[in-house]
Amino acid sequence: MKRIIIICEGSTEQVFCQKTLQPYLIEKGISIQAPLIKHSNGGIVRWEILKKQIEIHLKTDTSAVVTTFIDYYGLYSKFGFPDWESSEKIPYPNEKMDSLENGMQKDIAEELRHRFIPYIQLHEFEGLLFNNIDIIYE
Repeated sequence: MKRIIIICEGSTEQVFCQKTLQPYLIEKGISIQAPLIKHSNGGIVRWEILKKQIEIHLKTDTSAVVTTFIDYYGLYSKFGFPDWESSEKIPYPNEKMDSLENGMQKDIAEELRHRFIPYIQLHEFEGLLFNNIDIIYE
């Protein structure tokens, strides 16, 4: 069975992974684990701290793919994410996320990065959950 480790920023993301993604993916032969960011027990941390957790997962479970599930909202330069300064100059939000994610991947040890797929949620995840989709379509 394939395995994905999704490092979650907070409990909302974690519960979504456990209650929504896991039942769907298990039918496809993929199991998931959704730990919180350890250092903060949920909540964004400096890149070096998150990077350490990512690399520990990649080294410990050599067959798993590791990803992140963190919100762009609340992510600031003080957290030291790779390519932050150059990404902030990009005017298009999706391209900005691509740049940040690419920077994260490049900063992971070369022998591990092929199993790391970074993900930054452009919009606050909770904001996507607590909206009326019908209003968006109007």
